[in-house]
Amino acid sequence: MRVSLRWKILLLVVLTPATLGLATLLTVHRNVTDHVNSSSIHENLAHSVSVFESTLRTRSRELGGVAQVIAQDPRFFSLLMLTPSQRDSRFKSTMTGMAHDFSRITETDLFEVMDRKGRMLASVGTVSSSKEARGDLVERALKSEQRLEAILIEPMSHYQVVLTPVVADHRIVGLLLLGTRIGPSLARELRSQMLCEVTFISGTTITGTTLRDRGDRAALMKTLSTLDLSPSADLRHRGVLRVRSPRLVYLTLVQRIPVSNPADRQLYVMQRAFDPETTFLHIMQMDMLWLAIIGIVAALVTGLLFSEQILRPVQRLVRGAQEMEKGNYDYPLQIRRRDEIGYLADRFGEMRQRERAYLNSLEQTTRLKSQFLSIASHELRTPISVLNGYRDLLADGTLGEVNPSQRKALDAMRDYLVRLTHLAEDAAHFAQVQGERLVLDFQECEVEAIVRRAIGTALAMGSGRQVEVEVHHDEVGHPIEADPEALGHAIVQLLTNAIRFTPDGGRVDVRVQEQDDRVTIEVQDTGVGISEDRIEAVLTHSLSAVQANHHRSAVALEFNSFGLGLGLAISRGIVEGHGGVIRATSREGEGSTFVIEIPARRSEEVREAA
Repeated sequence: MRVSLRWKILLLVVLTPATLGLATLLTVHRNVTDHVNSSSIHENLAHSVSVFESTLRTRSRELGGVAQVIAQDPRFFSLLMLTPSQRDSRFKSTMTGMAHDFSRITETDLFEVMDRKGRMLASVGTVSSSKEARGDLVERALKSEQRLEAILIEPMSHYQVVLTPVVADHRIVGLLLLGTRIGPSLARELRSQMLCEVTFISGTTITGTTLRDRGDRAALMKTLSTLDLSPSADLRHRGVLRVRSPRLVYLTLVQRIPVSNPADRQLYVMQRAFDPETTFLHIMQMDMLWLAIIGIVAALVTGLLFSEQILRPVQRLVRGAQEMEKGNYDYPLQIRRRDEIGYLADRFGEMRQRERAYLNSLEQTTRLKSQFLSIASHELRTPISVLNGYRDLLADGTLGEVNPSQRKALDAMRDYLVRLTHLAEDAAHFAQVQGERLVLDFQECEVEAIVRRAIGTALAMGSGRQVEVEVHHDEVGHPIEADPEALGHAIVQLLTNAIRFTPDGGRVDVRVQEQDDRVTIEVQDTGVGISEDRIEAVLTHSLSAVQANHHRSAVALEFNSFGLGLGLAISRGIVEGHGGVIRATSREGEGSTFVIEIPARRSEEVREAA
């Protein structure tokens, strides 16, 4: 496929800015994306984790300090020092009242007092713990005799608690449990401080979150279900995750709640929406994209203007060349420039004028040659007819008795008169072909009949030669549209040529076949052959070129003696008049093959030419 010069210029002009624009866009996208991903959001999440864990430590210290003060209060531990046998009906109400007094000071969610065996004495907070939830923690605190910081887990909630043993007379007399809930209020407080979404998870339950959309919460839990949260998993080094919800993409950090048991799956999640943080990235991308588009459009406009300055005069030159092919040498170029293209246009105009003068001289020469051949052919026929008449009178004895020597001379005269007759006819046909006055009478005809008549004529002309001619005919599906007389004459020329160049005892094969609506007639001989470099010269009647290359070769002499070499040129003109081609292959000493190929039906070009 040929690519026009305009598209080549546009491609070269646009390629550079397009490549630079694309490279710039990719570079900006990569750098800004890396900055957004690795800098602002990640740093913000890491800071949020630090703030949250610091908040938990502060709350734990506060709970521990308050519990220690209460545990050391004489009123508090004196009640716990009473043995069960010393406790009367007023003990429980007294303990509950005192616990209420301290609870109003601490304002904790859990405020529970237990004896030295872990039995509940008073629970005055806003919520109460279940025996199953606190049992293990109470046992651990009583055994360790030290303050215990832990996470107390209830079915739908969990609490940050501090269990403080109450010591009197160097022995543990009870246990104080203070705790605050880890839930929505803490999540909202942290969000207001850290500007990120906070979620607390106990097992597979969300106990508190600032995520308002149900789809966001579902996306988070779905992502957590795919993570390895086993006790041995190190969540500290997992890094930032991306959670894609129906609305947004969140950068997410998942960590265990400090002091919680890894087996209990107590988690907190910090999330920051990725989309708002990347607004700058999208703005930069769009700006760069528009710059790239503007650059490409500007390059296209520049390329169009540039190509127009080059292509318009070039197209005028091309059109001028096309008009020259049609014979129009006066097509206006209209190129007035003082650069290289203007110089080329001026030289083209001068060349065109020289070409017209040269072709006019050639046409004049061709006309004169055709006229000469026509006149010579016509003038030769009259004396040939007279000579034939006198020769016949002499041969018949009308003008006197003829002796054997004279009879032999008359026979030779007859042969040469036949040659002169053929020469005159060939000259007339050649004048028609060269003078573009060949008129063909197309009609429906049978190829086989034309070929057989041509073989008969050629054999009659080559009487006395011992050359076998055989026809190989493939059945042609239907009659062809051709001029039977002209086509037969072209075949006769090839056959006569083949017979003359084939020594006695040789053979000439004629094959006729139809392929793809085209008829092929092949004439193959076993004669002396022609060298490959002279095939085209033979077909175009370049007799002078043949003789210049092969001055005294036997083939050149035979070619020269055969009607001055007009026959093959006539055959070519007739075949091309039918819209076909004639081809030849040959090797010296191995014979020649001439192939006529014509369409079975006249083409539109042939009809228009007729």
